[in-house]
Amino acid sequence: MIRLLMLLLTSAAIMGTAGATYASDRPLNESYRADLHGGYIFSMGDSGYSGTLEQHGTYNVTYAISLPDESTVRFQRLYVYWAWSKIDQNAVYPAFRIRDSRQPSKDLSLVSRYSDSKGFTGTYDFYTGVDAFDLPPLHAGPNNFTITLEQNGLPNSTVLVFGSGVLSVYEATASPRTVFWVREGNDLMYSSYGVSPEMASNEMIFEGELPKGRIEQADLFLVAPSGGYSRDLESDINKLMVNRLDEEKTPPLIRTIFSLLFPNYQGKEWSDIFNTDNSTQIGFETKDIRPYLKAENNKVTVRDQGDYFQLTNAILSIRMVGEST
Repeated sequence: MIRLLMLLLTSAAIMGTAGATYASDRPLNESYRADLHGGYIFSMGDSGYSGTLEQHGTYNVTYAISLPDESTVRFQRLYVYWAWSKIDQNAVYPAFRIRDSRQPSKDLSLVSRYSDSKGFTGTYDFYTGVDAFDLPPLHAGPNNFTITLEQNGLPNSTVLVFGSGVLSVYEATASPRTVFWVREGNDLMYSSYGVSPEMASNEMIFEGELPKGRIEQADLFLVAPSGGYSRDLESDINKLMVNRLDEEKTPPLIRTIFSLLFPNYQGKEWSDIFNTDNSTQIGFETKDIRPYLKAENNKVTVRDQGDYFQLTNAILSIRMVGEST
């Protein structure tokens, strides 16, 4: 029965993923939102680029993560970043069996799978994605453990793994009051083959009003496998925009008045984001966007301009001044 189910899943994969393209067509899902005294940790451990994993091939990552004293985990995920899942030249979904060295007899449970592909007929139209797994909760103080992944797909199947990351959002009474938005997914974007940069733009609205009071810092953290690894371009390969206004839609006089009264009213734009990690071939970016925040519903856009990447994670954490307990 299990074998039949795997074959059915493989057949469905070969038929393709509806709507998958190099354009931005996979909005990231909001998986967690909270207002609490605490913080978060995101760790890739000693992740490395796996190369091709064949059936029953294994991949190990060791983590050393410390949480503050008297802290409690409120949200946690293990993310596995994968690509090029196939049998010969046919796209298939991968199958992973993952265990934690702290509970070696129990497989981790898959919570969500997000996948995408370039979506047009031709060679190398294989799936990319990220899988989110439940992980035994970390505890206050040091946590040392190893994750072992087994490629458990069909015979002749192959896949590669960029790395795996652990996200833990924790509550600790001694920490500042912080508002969190956690988004996850997988949007494969590439401004090529008729896809314009405007089409390859993932837009996120972090919905809700900001807390009253002074904001100390507002960090936007992004994860993008392959981000920053363009083969053809050296600069201006991607872009990050925060609460950007379309100047052409604003009368010149109004633009002048607003620029004098509110220097950051147009938002902010950065080019060539994603600090690349050569061991994983994953791009990471952290920006303090505090000067460009609005009172509610802050908009963030990540755009490909020839880079080619998977946008998988976006975390916005807003830390308030003087509100620790």
